Amino acid sequence: MPRRGGVLIVSNHASIADPLILVAASPRPITFMAKSELFRRWYARLAARLTGGAFPVRRGQHDVRAIRAALDLLHRGHAVVVFPEGTRQPGGLGEAHVGVSYLATRGRCPILPVAIVGSEHVAGVGSLVHRPPIEVRFGEPFALTADDGDAEALSRRIMERIAALLPLDRRGVYGSSGDIVHAS
Repeated sequence: MPRRGGVLIVSNHASIADPLILVAASPRPITFMAKSELFRRWYARLAARLTGGAFPVRRGQHDVRAIRAALDLLHRGHAVVVFPEGTRQPGGLGEAHVGVSYLATRGRCPILPVAIVGSEHVAGVGSLVHRPPIEVRFGEPFALTADDGDAEALSRRIMERIAALLPLDRRGVYGSSGDIVHAS
């Protein structure tokens, strides 16, 4: 992970514990783009503060405020985490939302693919007490520009980088069809 400067961290999301796992594995502070519903509960707001920070995004909408917040943080040199699928996918990778490609091209910063392996066995934060085997795999940072393709193609390229870090049975819709772009 780049130690300084803006970086867009893109990760799979299989468990409610994934944000805490990423905070523990990250060598630098990270900020999460999180669904706005989380900010309705006091304990979720507290967890967002304790994990280093989060800002809300209204899922299923073109949330201009959230996009601007993410881009502002990236341009000011922060590490911003996005779960491109928009929600937990415990069965394997699902399709990415195209908003991730917009952030990737407008952020003008490295994109860091991350795979969390084993968190799908975590039913809740409390089950971390039993210490299930979890591995966080950081890929090589890469960059994309709007000239590299349309929003869907760029989102797919981002997800293929995450999939390359996962075991075959966790790649979901980016499975073993042979079109996976391996992280370099």
